[in-house]
Amino acid sequence: MRSSMGNKASQLTGKVLYIHPAIRTYRRELFERLSKSGVDFFWSASPRRGEKGKSHSYTEINTILSETDIAYYQAKDTHKVSIDGLSFDLLKIPFWSHKIVVFSNIVSVPFLLLAPFVKLFGKQVVVFDELWRYPKEIRKYRLLYQYVNFLTRYCVDRVVAAGTKARDFYIDEFNFPKDSIAVAYNTTVDSKKALSSEDKNSEVKRTLDSLSSNSKILYLGRVIKYKGLDVLIKAMKDVDVSHDLVVVGDGDDEYKKECLALIQELDLESRVHFLGPCESSDAPYYYQHCDFFVLPTRFRLDANVQMESWGFTVNEAMALEKPVIATEAVGSAYDLVVDGKTGYVAKAGDSESLARSVNLLIENNSDNVFGINARKLLLEKCNYSSNHQAYMQVFEELIDAK
Repeated sequence: MRSSMGNKASQLTGKVLYIHPAIRTYRRELFERLSKSGVDFFWSASPRRGEKGKSHSYTEINTILSETDIAYYQAKDTHKVSIDGLSFDLLKIPFWSHKIVVFSNIVSVPFLLLAPFVKLFGKQVVVFDELWRYPKEIRKYRLLYQYVNFLTRYCVDRVVAAGTKARDFYIDEFNFPKDSIAVAYNTTVDSKKALSSEDKNSEVKRTLDSLSSNSKILYLGRVIKYKGLDVLIKAMKDVDVSHDLVVVGDGDDEYKKECLALIQELDLESRVHFLGPCESSDAPYYYQHCDFFVLPTRFRLDANVQMESWGFTVNEAMALEKPVIATEAVGSAYDLVVDGKTGYVAKAGDSESLARSVNLLIENNSDNVFGINARKLLLEKCNYSSNHQAYMQVFEELIDAK
């Protein structure tokens, strides 16, 4: 195996450039594997401390880069212009010696700006994408559609899709050949392995036990409208009274006020508990001490973020043997949430459908069979080894075709 990896690394060294906004924890292991196989990286965004919309990842990104041996080039994006990923450094890439260029997302600035030029320079184009519905309702994307369509049909050689919905999107929307699409299911670190602090474990358990003696349903994530917390709160009115809802997260102040007012209006103060935000390192302990996880995302076709492109919280919960209820607006639901096996999929924006799904799970999850199934399915589909193999097969086929 080591000899084989060495051959692959020498075959790819200097030939593949992967353009991505920045490295994050959930991509680290995959990118490290690809880097060891000879792939170079180009980070197209350069988050700065305290910069609105980007500072949340500043420490995380710089910590990873200080610890890893990934070969990368850091672009300097134009912070004075509010266009993510725009950098004059991108203009250097067509002149570099790489034979294959990987872009993240067909509506990203690097892809829109560079795809035709790297193609004209004789390079092969690969796209990694989570997108599974084109946002035609948003004016800027609607105006770009014909250009995106052209680039995808005539400049892209291969697609690596984050899931089956993203794969089907490329087939249905752009008539992209199915045999030119690989699926590398979105993967994140195994949250079970992150349960390392007995003190934190005991602290979270005490906090949740102090709320009530009821079983706990967990909502963990940003409190913003497209995430659909208000839909879940409405559903709680019809959920078995043996279960309470625990909300871990923070976000839009106005939307949070709406949710708190809804709790009062529905007389659910004793059954819905807001705990505020938590550190990402503390999240596994909340999954661990709740009975199941709900991601109630709605479609918001009038907004820039219209749905859940994937939903990594689904991975995180399932890794800890927690069943999941998600909606049709969650990308990972189509690959990981299997009705009657690992959880249930509810209609997006429909509190009655969500309540039915929650009650079905309460009735049918004896001995946590759904949670056991959930972790097993997650590890089979979403793992860095399979992700790496999917990419390597794409790169090798393109190199062999030359």
